[in-house]
Amino acid sequence: MADPLKDIMLRITDDNPETRGQKLWVMFALSLFLVATLNWYAMVREPQVVEIKDLVEYTQEVVLVEGTVISWIEDRYGNGEDRVDLVIEDDTGVIQIRWYSTGEIPPIGTNVTAMGEVVDYNGRFYMQATGSGAFQWETKDLPTFQRISISDLAIAPEDYAGEIVTVEGFISESISPDAVYTSAYLTDHPGNAAHQMKLLIQSATGAWIEADSKIEVSGMLAYQETDLRWAFHIQGPDILLDSSYQPQINYLEWSAEATWSYESGSKVNMSGTLIITDGVWRLEGPSGGAICVIPTVEDMAEAELHNYSGSIRSVQGRLMWSDDSNSWCIDANQGMGQNLVNPMTALSMQAMLSADPASMLQSPNTHYTINTYMKYAFEPLDTEGYFVDSQTYTFGQTSIAMTFPGPRTEWIESGQGIVADVTVVWDDEDMRMRLMVSSYTLNGNPPPASAILWDDGATQWGYSKNQFVLIDGKAALHDDGWYLERPGSEQSIKLNVRANAIGTDSLHENQSLTWNGRLRQIEHPSDLSLVFSLDGADALDEDGDRLADSFEDATGFNSNNPDSDGDGINDREEMENGTGPNSENS
Repeated sequence: MADPLKDIMLRITDDNPETRGQKLWVMFALSLFLVATLNWYAMVREPQVVEIKDLVEYTQEVVLVEGTVISWIEDRYGNGEDRVDLVIEDDTGVIQIRWYSTGEIPPIGTNVTAMGEVVDYNGRFYMQATGSGAFQWETKDLPTFQRISISDLAIAPEDYAGEIVTVEGFISESISPDAVYTSAYLTDHPGNAAHQMKLLIQSATGAWIEADSKIEVSGMLAYQETDLRWAFHIQGPDILLDSSYQPQINYLEWSAEATWSYESGSKVNMSGTLIITDGVWRLEGPSGGAICVIPTVEDMAEAELHNYSGSIRSVQGRLMWSDDSNSWCIDANQGMGQNLVNPMTALSMQAMLSADPASMLQSPNTHYTINTYMKYAFEPLDTEGYFVDSQTYTFGQTSIAMTFPGPRTEWIESGQGIVADVTVVWDDEDMRMRLMVSSYTLNGNPPPASAILWDDGATQWGYSKNQFVLIDGKAALHDDGWYLERPGSEQSIKLNVRANAIGTDSLHENQSLTWNGRLRQIEHPSDLSLVFSLDGADALDEDGDRLADSFEDATGFNSNNPDSDGDGINDREEMENGTGPNSENS
């Protein structure tokens, strides 16, 4: 041992009271030296390469992982944060890496070496990396892209599973510049396509992508077990537009308000009477309906110069949802007007929930606007149900659990369009993620009542429970009220007729009619079984002349016209007076 070091050790071990204070100072200085040495070693030593499955053993340590980039997303929450979240895969598993102070982002399919600290957040592991040098790759590590057609993928998708390929086609809907984890379809033809492929867009595009635009995308094909379908994973910034093809701008029909939501985020044309009141613009239709208009500064100057208010005008802009008015607006500023959003679909919301559920749960106060439909009829006292991505049932329909803020006074029908402001929470009881509805606006009209048949039976009828249905039969008065009976059979259901119903009056007595009402299941009063009833029931009367449609069709009246012969006298009155289309007294 060197003499100076030997002298220090002797002083430390010496139990002389006169030197005890000196010993304490020496021990303190030595401990600082050892800590500094260890920290220096930790910084300069080369981190070891760890398989992803073993990262749980290296919490709060800086390590290296080698793998393939399978997805990435910039500025996940749109707050300007200089962060990219990448997902790296090796033969043992996948890991998310949160990368700050980023450099060039490696393309999907690139083999990289990534360095970062292993973080354990409530049992969920990820890596945190800083600086442009956190990711390393060479030219030989970059992916090679095979160019194929959608029809090739349709024939044998499993042949391309996990491979990076390039495909071109037409995108089914408009994509907002800041939309993350959104979805659309890539088709081989705008309009009536022979093939379509689901796109999962995992990072913001940075610019509007118009519906029906011709695009080229490179990404990875993967099978979605939850949806039982194949999907193409791509990055928004990698979408290449074919500028030589200009998509058609659709015309918005006043008579089809229920379908306006399908054009959300798209450029539209619409004609009507322009009304300007105190700087607020709206376009009015022929039947009194209206839609708000957000003009450009140039539009406002032109309108003032030429007095546009009250004139018939054609308006072009992007269809957006206004949080201020809870209504659709045509924004001539290309969707950049104040407090305007392009609502996401239930399909896009599910894609976000599936891609990174933990991050969404970490931000319980983040609000999302969703354009969706009710899966089941929602009773006034109901608070829990489901949103779906289509008005009527389709195979593979996307369904998301939701909770309303409280009871209502009215039903919300199955298939009713709805635009809702929601947050994401974890449901401990059901062990699932759930949308909490803060506010909502009904959008358009629900689907019309569907016909049910006596031969369908109780099981089939169960699919229409709580919905408005049509069913043929004769009304009969029993001791405990009205029943609808199947002619020539003992089958019947309870009728809870609405006030002033026409189906039970003397004019329609003993007639086989088509009845309309809400199909309900109730407890039988005596045998403790469940039976069906028709609530708010009455005979179908589409033209409102108080003659049942079935009766009018059988007697020569027009069930679509309350005055069949155009003489100014209501069909009901003519029937009661013994006049009408087929009467000699007409």
